Amino acid sequence: MRKVLLLLLPLVVLLTATVFWSNGTSSLNLPFDSQTTIAQLSFTPINANTLPQADESKQNTSNLLFGVVSDIHVQDTNTAAQNKFQQMLGDMVKLHVSDLVINGDLGDGTPQDYATLGKLIRRQKNHPVIYYTIGNHEFYKAYHNPITNVWSPGTFPNGETETNAINRFLNFTKRSKVYYDEYLKGYHFIFLGSEKSAISNRSYGDRAYLSEQQLTWLELKIKENYKLNKPVFIFLHQPLAQINKTQNRPDYVIQADRLRQILDQFPEVIFFSGHIHRKLELPTTVLKERFVMVNSSSVALPRDINGRALPNQSEGLIVEVLQNKVFINGRDFMTKTWIPGTQYEF
Repeated sequence: MRKVLLLLLPLVVLLTATVFWSNGTSSLNLPFDSQTTIAQLSFTPINANTLPQADESKQNTSNLLFGVVSDIHVQDTNTAAQNKFQQMLGDMVKLHVSDLVINGDLGDGTPQDYATLGKLIRRQKNHPVIYYTIGNHEFYKAYHNPITNVWSPGTFPNGETETNAINRFLNFTKRSKVYYDEYLKGYHFIFLGSEKSAISNRSYGDRAYLSEQQLTWLELKIKENYKLNKPVFIFLHQPLAQINKTQNRPDYVIQADRLRQILDQFPEVIFFSGHIHRKLELPTTVLKERFVMVNSSSVALPRDINGRALPNQSEGLIVEVLQNKVFINGRDFMTKTWIPGTQYEF
């Protein structure tokens, strides 16, 4: 694969981290009481003068090449999202990407959506091995009428249970839990997932609920075969955003403080999230604290800094690992081109 010139991120600014949903611009569903939230992160800006430069002479063969996408929103009634997913998957094949992470929001969690997604995947020959995380939309069958499947938030939860929602996800992904780990060519991949939703507690909203059992497991897993300066890749649909407490708004992760406490111990962690649909050209795609946080935009519907939908765009990331160096490249799957200004090296 042709290596992309690695451009450097300009000074990172505060994040306005949410998905703004404008009327009439999207067929994606949100609960009727969804609130707009403004998130502000406390982070160390990435200094362009201190980042290492890419050594083109060493970029002949990647130790590992994988894709990271999220928010594909493949619903059985959304042909636009279906087409974008097919475009993305085909592009991954052409780029010789062997492994692909779909970081949550596969559809609306209905049997019809899973069936549609499975059909599209089977249609693509030689597709990458796919790893999934659970997103908030995997619990959204609760907003659909159980008989007609039409959007019906007024009758939430429409007979749905968290157990059923999680089991459908696990059956589709062939996993036993919403959190698990894998080793790809010696590199550790850790996948996290929400275990509860608004179905059992309306105050949870779309936030991720991570049990203490999952968090304890995470800490042990990061320490497993841990090596200094060797990257560890962690995936969770919801971003780990520290909300300005004066705004009295919750984090996207209910146990955010505990999760951050764990990740702060390991500067080798690269934490990928989705959920907010923010286009990759925005300077908040990569944030550097004691560890690195990366947003993957959306395959179905990226949004600009003002939250406006960008229906002609479809975005995600291609990640290369070479001798423990990580190269992250933004990709537009509609145009099959690299996105300028979205190349990073760690």
